[in-house]
Parts: sequence; structure tokens; C-alpha cells
Amino acid sequence: MTRTLPVLTLLAACYTYRPLETPMPAPGQRVSAQLTTEGSRDLTGQIGPEVLHVEGNVIDADSSGMDLNVLEVESYRGFRSDWHGERLRIPREALAGMQQRRLSVGGTGLMAGALTAGLYVVYRVLGGTDFFQGGTGQGGGRGN
Repeated sequence: MTRTLPVLTLLAACYTYRPLETPMPAPGQRVSAQLTTEGSRDLTGQIGPEVLHVEGNVIDADSSGMDLNVLEVESYRGFRSDWHGERLRIPREALAGMQQRRLSVGGTGLMAGALTAGLYVVYRVLGGTDFFQGGTGQGGGRGN
């Protein structure tokens, strides 16, 4: 159980999106790019109609735009669709804004605490250490 907890914490990690710390995202960085209305129209043939956000990992970025391995797109209506890392070139003029995905230390810590407390409660409800050590199946009543 003690080895499982760190793995569960990583799987339950919380992420937030924050403004980029640099003008150009670094290769490998996970970003969410907000498209302009015109940019969305220009990219319709590649990503579909009415897309507001494109999320993915940066392959390359320069002054003319950036290449992404797309993981998800979100429409103006809030519909999301998963992608599988297809490459997309987004011209700089098509970008209204960009944010980077960052680990939320506070949110992850809170989630880890809640997960730990929940596992402890389940552990105690199921009989504490006897449950994991294997019982005799005799029950806990008084002898005859």
C-alpha cells in the first residue's frame, strides 16, 4: 500500500494553465493556444470548424508561428475532441493568446491528502491490519 500511494498521487495530479513565462514556448512544452476568429477560419480544413483552443506539445516555435503535436481541440461551444498527436502548424497571426500547462502543487497536495485520508478510512473500515494479513475466517465473536 505504501508503494501504491505515490503512484496514485501522480495519476491524480492537478494541472492549471498559466501565461507563458517566455515569449516563445520551448519544444516539448504543453500549451493551450487560443485562436483568433480569423485563425480558426483559416485552419478549419485542418482542425475542423469553430475551434477556439488547440492544446498540444510544442514541436518547434519561431517568429512566424509554431508546430504542435495536437492532443485536444475545443470549439466555441465548449465541445472537446481528443487528438492523437497529429502535427499542426499555427501561424503567429492565428494566435490570440497562449498558456502553458503547469503542475498545481497546492491542488495536487490537497488531492494527495484527500486520497490518503480516504485510503486510511477504507483500511480501518475493512479491519485494519487483520484484513491484509489474512484472517482465519473464524469471526470475532465469543467462543462457545
